[in-house]
Amino acid sequence: MDSLDNPALRKQIDDFIREAGEDALTWVEIHGLLCAAAVGPQLPDQWQQVCHAGDAPIPPAVAAALASLRDRVAATRGAGERIQLPCRLDPYADDEGNDLASWCAGFMAGVFMQEEAWYEIDEEQMANLLLPFVLIAGLDEDPDLDALWQDSKLVRQMALGLPELLEELFLHFHAPEAPDERDDA
Repeated sequence: MDSLDNPALRKQIDDFIREAGEDALTWVEIHGLLCAAAVGPQLPDQWQQVCHAGDAPIPPAVAAALASLRDRVAATRGAGERIQLPCRLDPYADDEGNDLASWCAGFMAGVFMQEEAWYEIDEEQMANLLLPFVLIAGLDEDPDLDALWQDSKLVRQMALGLPELLEELFLHFHAPEAPDERDDA
């Protein structure tokens, strides 16, 4: 069962999305944001407000539901379980806010909230780890990425690897570092 499969919490979020209209992220984008908040270096301030582009604060019940769902994602990842994405792992599917590109865009929204913290340990390594998210979300207009997008076999492999990449990102930020062998000498 998916760690986010809680009908009561999901209903609160769905009701909020309907009421907010076009100003709100879709469920798939919110899931991506929750995953970034769960695997990233730290929980960003005001992360819940990103779910809704308007100035009005998020209702307390919705904020609590979002926090609970984020905690569920973190617990799933912390237990070593694979996070199930709410969309097909098909980078070329186009389903108006409910596709993998939307999930990746939501994930990157979470990264952008605290971009400095994501990149501070090793900028080049993090850029490589986040490349599939950026590429599939279509967030960069780099001609090299456009050329990479044309390699559908590679892009599909990247997409299929996203759940494992979430694990790698989680471990990057949250696993204790192994002692350096030179420290034992």
